Amino acid sequence: MDLQDNVQREYGRFDQIVSHFLSKSLHIILDSRVPSIFPNGHNPLLGTPVKKSDKWFTLILGDGPACLENLSLWHRNLTEPMIIDVVLVQEVPDSSSGHNPTITFGLGMYVETLIERWVVQYEDSRTVFPRVVESSCSDKKTYKKSIILLRSLYSLMRLLPAYQPFQKLCSSTRASDFDISYKVSSFTAPFSREELEVMKIYKFTPVDAPEGRLFISLTYRDDLSCFNLDTSIAYPPQIITDYFA
Repeated sequence: MDLQDNVQREYGRFDQIVSHFLSKSLHIILDSRVPSIFPNGHNPLLGTPVKKSDKWFTLILGDGPACLENLSLWHRNLTEPMIIDVVLVQEVPDSSSGHNPTITFGLGMYVETLIERWVVQYEDSRTVFPRVVESSCSDKKTYKKSIILLRSLYSLMRLLPAYQPFQKLCSSTRASDFDISYKVSSFTAPFSREELEVMKIYKFTPVDAPEGRLFISLTYRDDLSCFNLDTSIAYPPQIITDYFA
């Protein structure tokens, strides 16, 4: 019985690591892509006390978006992939110009373009007989390596092309003719051949775990110049709806 209790405690600790790894990854990505998730301005660390969850992976990000409270799917099944689509939403000034608007709001027409797709997942390879020996040590090693992976993710977010329009949205004092939204799900349609032709793929080095591995991959547009994101005109900000599929 004591051995069984010990195993449950160890797997409970590892489940915590995976759960916080998923939520921290999502927080990092949204924190540097979607300014609309911070209604009081993009400064999540300003005047907010450090919470216990902030201390995970020694990476304090401050208050997170409300969607972090809605991750019940991944809390129930930690092996489900978390797919985060970062979507550019633009106003189409003339619906007859050859664009295919995907959103209609009032008198305006808007088109969505996927500019980044992140996949964050714990890949479980455990067998019928779970490994018990040195599980505590392995958990610690996984946690320490996860710190490095998440810091690498944090740094890369600021080097990718999509960070520049995010900064423009944060610093602009006028409404822009574009916005950045996101969608989070555990499955999605694969890219078409045409989409893949304009995309690049980046994969972080996976982190070995006691019974699997943690990994993050990215498919992204490396050139956003064709979207002409320098213009600014007024448009309704409420066209963006964040949802979990």
